[in-house]
Amino acid sequence: MIQAQFDLLLAFVAPKVDDIVRAKQEYFAQTGGEVHEDDRCFESRLQGFFNWYLFDRKLDGVTPAQRYLQDRGAEMRGSDKEVLMGFTQTRLGLYEYRGRGGLLLGPKKGQVRVRDAVTRKLFDVTERRQMHGLEIGDLFEARLVPVGSTLHFSTSFTYHPREMTPAIVREIKKRKKQGAVDVRALLWELQRMSLQAERFKNVNIEAIYNFENPFLASRKSAHA
Repeated sequence: MIQAQFDLLLAFVAPKVDDIVRAKQEYFAQTGGEVHEDDRCFESRLQGFFNWYLFDRKLDGVTPAQRYLQDRGAEMRGSDKEVLMGFTQTRLGLYEYRGRGGLLLGPKKGQVRVRDAVTRKLFDVTERRQMHGLEIGDLFEARLVPVGSTLHFSTSFTYHPREMTPAIVREIKKRKKQGAVDVRALLWELQRMSLQAERFKNVNIEAIYNFENPFLASRKSAHA
């Protein structure tokens, strides 16, 4: 549904090689370090970067998606423009998978229901593909793109270990008691944990998804 318009934006920013290099340094510094082609998560991490670069990172006060609309919006077809408008209003969050069914008022056919893990708000997202491997209650980072009256997933997902859901939920509750939750900071922290879990298979997952004593911080302290 949105891949063609996403590719338009990628082509639009392709000449900005130096800026993309700087942006990668910014992004991967926050999310656990640069990934390499032999990393299993390479493609998903790259998608995460480009989603952030196109939809969130501002240069001269605007994101690339906003800039594209300013420069070329007048000449775009209605359907393409609608998606590009959605790219300027995306909703990044940590979501809980609620499935396709429901006892009474479930999502419509061709939709899945997710719940924002921080606000607890429900969203029905148009997604005709099977979301293989997900069970009710699983947590994952995703970005929702509004297109007309529907929501669609963007191209980037980060899935978190099912056994770590209780620990993540507890941490969210703790942060909510302290005030408004900085969702971006939470997601970046979870990104770092996810990458560490991928790279340190021999380490207990509870040690990696540890909000009190971050895994790599504890390793640095031990070797200091």
